[in-house]
Amino acid sequence: MKKVLALIAAVGLALTAQAAVVHTTQHGPLSTSFDAQIAVNDVIAGIIGTELPGDLGWHPANGDPLDKLPAFTDGIGIRPTGLTGLLNDFPPVGAPAKIVRYDFPTVSIAGINILTGNNGRDGRVFSTTVIRYSLDGTNFAPLGYFQSDPSGTINQGTWGSTLVSIYDDASGTLLAGVQSLIFELYAVDNTGGQMRDPFDGINPWTGVDDGLTAAFVSPLVFELDVIAVPEPAALGLLALGVLVLRRR
Repeated sequence: MKKVLALIAAVGLALTAQAAVVHTTQHGPLSTSFDAQIAVNDVIAGIIGTELPGDLGWHPANGDPLDKLPAFTDGIGIRPTGLTGLLNDFPPVGAPAKIVRYDFPTVSIAGINILTGNNGRDGRVFSTTVIRYSLDGTNFAPLGYFQSDPSGTINQGTWGSTLVSIYDDASGTLLAGVQSLIFELYAVDNTGGQMRDPFDGINPWTGVDDGLTAAFVSPLVFELDVIAVPEPAALGLLALGVLVLRRR
């Protein structure tokens, strides 16, 4: 019996060691390609985030209030102005263009989606984001650095949108018992449609020097979605629905 328990414990440790926060990237040909995947009832839906010290505001062309903080959580995607979520250019090297915080009742998070894009189908469709989380609303820890595409990737007229999905590859729970999130949104491009990281020299998050000067053109952020882990009751209803369909 002890050997069996030891084996189970060893397997559990192995699975824990293999689990990791990962992200995937999808590109669409249009700025609206991923509209059907935008969540409208996620954790931060309708919440207006708080801009933190160091935030650079908005691109001068982004003058409509609805294209600013409300756009990140309105569940709409790009608005008719074509300037939805357009961040400011020329942040200092290694610094984000926008830093926004969201607070909400304690929740466990299954995944986070970041939707960016541009009708112009250029480098502004990419995204680079650092996400931090807090279990008590005071102390924050980094979830990670998420760059949509490898540095050097070029987009000139091909993609109109980018959807980055962040999750745990071995669990349905990405983060448990979270009260607050901070999104640090960085510049991504060099005006030539080329993805670059925001650092000169070694990227402190990846430990890699991409060999390129720092990005200084910022993205258009259409939506930030924080997906909660389904409640047991909801999972039960889903299972019941599947059972009914099978019987039919």
